[in-house]
Amino acid sequence: MLIQTDYYGEVEYTEEDLIIFPDGLFGFPNLKKYLPLYLSHNDDSIILLQSVEKSLICFAMLNPIYLCPDYTPYLSSEELSFLNVSDSEELCYYTLCTVRDNYLDTTVNLKAPLAINPETHIGMQVILTNSEYGIRHQIRSFQTVCPAENSTDRSADYADSQT
Repeated sequence: MLIQTDYYGEVEYTEEDLIIFPDGLFGFPNLKKYLPLYLSHNDDSIILLQSVEKSLICFAMLNPIYLCPDYTPYLSSEELSFLNVSDSEELCYYTLCTVRDNYLDTTVNLKAPLAINPETHIGMQVILTNSEYGIRHQIRSFQTVCPAENSTDRSADYADSQT
């Protein structure tokens, strides 16, 4: 099959390439089939999630582990059952991004990640009810993105203030 995309032009894919969200995504309940488009070969840090049902719809998503290495979403037993797994660790997680002109102003939604079963390619967007994660985290706030901005070591600042 073929789809015309804004970013990659015409892309060929098979049904096996798709991620299926039986309940759709928040705000897009009728769009259920998405094609992951990788920005770099074998790199899942940033992926475009292209709807194959409406080619104008495409989301940027990040693997949250690259931003927040201790990111640990916990799903309910109903959500785990829906995704046909017994443990949250069996799933792959991605967070949707709101991309800004200045990439450091881009925000990610850690509160409502996409949980995907890598074996079945079935996914769902979940709301993490028992977590401190928010819906808008600027990527600049993560140590892995801007180590200097987020450093807790202020000794250089202190030394400068003493001269």
